[in-house]
Amino acid sequence: MISLENVSKRYGSKEIIHNVSFNVNKGEIVGFLGPNGAGKTTTMRMIAGFTAATSGRVMIAGHDMADQNYEAAKKIGYLPEHPPLYDVLTVRSYLKFCAEAKHIAKARIPSELDRVMQACQLDAVVNREVFKLSKGYRQRVGLAQAILGDPEVLLLDEPTAGLDPGQIQETREVIRSFGENHAVLLSTHILPEVTLICKRIAIINDGRILAVDSPESLQSAVAQSNKVTITAIADKDELKKTLVAIDGVTDAMVSEPSQNTGVVKAVCHVAAEGRIESKIAKEIATRFELLGLEKEQPNLENVFLRYVGKN
Repeated sequence: MISLENVSKRYGSKEIIHNVSFNVNKGEIVGFLGPNGAGKTTTMRMIAGFTAATSGRVMIAGHDMADQNYEAAKKIGYLPEHPPLYDVLTVRSYLKFCAEAKHIAKARIPSELDRVMQACQLDAVVNREVFKLSKGYRQRVGLAQAILGDPEVLLLDEPTAGLDPGQIQETREVIRSFGENHAVLLSTHILPEVTLICKRIAIINDGRILAVDSPESLQSAVAQSNKVTITAIADKDELKKTLVAIDGVTDAMVSEPSQNTGVVKAVCHVAAEGRIESKIAKEIATRFELLGLEKEQPNLENVFLRYVGKN
């Protein structure tokens, strides 16, 4: 449904997006992750047809955005980070206008409005002017216009921004339900969100795709980010020498000993071996006074930070 092939975007002499390639299939929700300025919004705008790629190919449901953008746009529902709302209209009037702009058949519009308003929990504000809505409701109205007409592709840029926990849960359910039979690309900074509703994750930084895989596979791929933290009374150099000699420990950083107690702290990067902490504990306890040991498993957050070079 969505396919990017070696897509680049240049403004003047500055290249913002560099040879980006990934795809989103029907029945799949893909999380699009990256820090601010990474290129997420620019990429989303190219997919949506708001700006053209300098090179490469963007395909939407078999239509090339370079010369078939009108046909491609018919397949897309798009929620930008800041929903394009008309403040003076009521919620119903605004959604009716959007339905007409999308060329939804006139006879079908009433039922379509009822469907999206129910899906996005808008019944309580249907006759209220948009400027009177809270940020959470404005976000929901934006999501409602995006799913009007049952588009094959849904592009969501920070769809849960500004929502309270209850609204976030409701919005996730709408997205999860929609993703069962459609292609959804979801840009978000909320890392737990992608583990809850996304089948795959695309990580972007500095305009380059760093990884595309399932949350589980990404965690497995950086299993070396497992860490074991040790507290012991020991000579700093001897402790480090002992640690790096243990099979499965890739490196160790040892702090200066406390002047009063002689306690040192060591942080080891270790392999994903299931019992590595037991091996470390046995080796250290036979040579030094072991005070504590804690193992840190890789989670999506430190996987993400590792890929973008902050861990």
